[in-house]
Amino acid sequence: MKILKLGQMLGGSNAPSDTGLKNLYSLDFDGVDDILITTKDSSIMPTDNITVGCWIKPSTWAFPDNAAEYYPFGCISAGGWGIRFRNNYNATMTDMSAIIRVSDTGSGSAGYITASAGTSFSSTLRALTGFHYVALTYDKATGRGSLSLDGVEKATANAAAGADLAYHASSNRPLMFGADALSDTTGEDFFGGNIDEGSVWNKSLTSAELVAVYNSGVPIDLTQNSGNYVSSSNLQGWWRMGDPNGTASYPTISDQSSNSNDGTMTNMASGDIVTVVP
Repeated sequence: MKILKLGQMLGGSNAPSDTGLKNLYSLDFDGVDDILITTKDSSIMPTDNITVGCWIKPSTWAFPDNAAEYYPFGCISAGGWGIRFRNNYNATMTDMSAIIRVSDTGSGSAGYITASAGTSFSSTLRALTGFHYVALTYDKATGRGSLSLDGVEKATANAAAGADLAYHASSNRPLMFGADALSDTTGEDFFGGNIDEGSVWNKSLTSAELVAVYNSGVPIDLTQNSGNYVSSSNLQGWWRMGDPNGTASYPTISDQSSNSNDGTMTNMASGDIVTVVP
């Protein structure tokens, strides 16, 4: 017998929905050199609006190393964007941030804006367990960037209204999961733990949409509109991290959007596709 969550029993278009998505696998990153390398395609590196998100389960939410940084995804060295967890000098506090490079930070020059949850959120962050959904957004019209956890906005940062997302023309790097991109084939600031359902939209999803994508902790089919999620047509990349074929997927994690921005498991093995999921 299937047990419905309260929101599903109550029903309504805004309730969490059971889309029938079978989510059986995630990727297990070792935190040393494991990465999933996608592409530099403009479909997943837009210049106007963006949302990037994924489910993560770090080896521990009390990130361990002194003054260390960890990226579940990133292309910061490309002048792009990413989500970073950064420890203080003795690893007693962790800051979660969304970092986004724009053509005008408000000073008239290109640079990075950072939406940081701050040290006041550190104790809550470090006490988490299991999978949680992290996402960043950027809206060109307003110049507003945001960081969210489980669909709840935790921080914002502002660029000049109308500023583009800005990538380095001569040293652009592909989007990577499990690290920030150091080069086209290597990462840095590696993330240890599980990552699932990575996705990119060429739209800044609304708060209501991010709540719908979180869906009370149950991933949804991002190719289908559901409840308050109405941006399936804006989905540009969706890496299901092993679904539906399990270890037979290795080494290619296919892009299950309408594009072909497939990812390549690098420094990994088929056994890193595991049955640990949100």
